Amino acid sequence: MKIPKELYDKIKKQIEGTDFKSVEEFIIYTLETMLEDTEEVYLREDEEKVKKRLKALGYI
Repeated sequence: MKIPKELYDKIKKQIEGTDFKSVEEFIIYTLETMLEDTEEVYLREDEEKVKKRLKALGYI
């Protein structure tokens, strides 16, 4: 995946002194973290919808 050089340079500067060995490693970590957070949020929302529906149907 290509990203603008300015963004690459900004990330490279940001990760100096961290455990990230490369800009690519940081990008992969960031995307994986975002996806995990998104999955969890949707699961909570879905769970609440199911609970409300079950309550409306008299099961809870």
